[in-house]
Amino acid sequence: MDILHQPVLLQETLESIPPQATYIVDGTLWHGGHSLAILQHFQEQKHPITLIGLDVDEHILHKAQQRLQPYHNTKLLHASYADIDKIVQQENIPGIDFVLLDLWVNMEHFKDAKRGFSTHNDAKLDMRFDDKQPLSAYEFINQASPQDITKAFINYADFTEAKAEEISKKIFWERKKKPITTTYDLKNIIKSCAVGEKACTLLFQAIRIQINHEMDNLNSFLQKIPTLLRPWGRCAIMSYHSIEDRITKLAFKELKNHWFKLVNKKTIQAHYTEVQRNRASRSAKLRIIEKL
Repeated sequence: MDILHQPVLLQETLESIPPQATYIVDGTLWHGGHSLAILQHFQEQKHPITLIGLDVDEHILHKAQQRLQPYHNTKLLHASYADIDKIVQQENIPGIDFVLLDLWVNMEHFKDAKRGFSTHNDAKLDMRFDDKQPLSAYEFINQASPQDITKAFINYADFTEAKAEEISKKIFWERKKKPITTTYDLKNIIKSCAVGEKACTLLFQAIRIQINHEMDNLNSFLQKIPTLLRPWGRCAIMSYHSIEDRITKLAFKELKNHWFKLVNKKTIQAHYTEVQRNRASRSAKLRIIEKL
């Protein structure tokens, strides 16, 4: 599959990196778009850096490894940004000068039908970024309590409690008849509750967030990053979901009281010309904080 994830807010990201940076971490490597631009930028500046790239999806990591192969000052690892403290220790990094998180889902996840992320293709329920993790969408939908499914729909799809309960109960009764095995099985059950295509997509998103522990991972990362950044080091987080942005905003606000400063008081968003080229950028919000 030749799908390549298009990096968002690329120039804005490059401009936010401290010019004297030595150790850079790309916590969400994807197909290496941001990392490639960073490596090229510092090569042109004749400034040596060490770049650590992390991704939990081995299929996508393999593509990034091929793409960044010409650059020998990189270490690309099958790992989560939530474990950034372990990575820093393992790689003997004295401190991070710049760390980037791009929290959007790779377009390959949606385009590759067999991954089970999309409502537009019939496939086995999966939705895992890391196919070695035990919990897939199949296990969650067929084994979680109606209460846990309801909670996911409320927290990550902004559904009302009444509607979330209605759908989760419908799922519960249908799975008692037979297992819910495919994306279309689930989609048909959801749509039987008078839910449209857009709302169905939001519910699939909620399941994906739940099984991949996306908000837990972000919270874990934000707790660890203050002690890992070097003085004048920066953390840049690109979010696309209101919950992710709220978590980041509150964490950065708290850090502002503890020897940190906001680099951009308002979120950086894509110029309309970028949105025209890449629609995925339209909801991107970039926040950057610096350690003093």
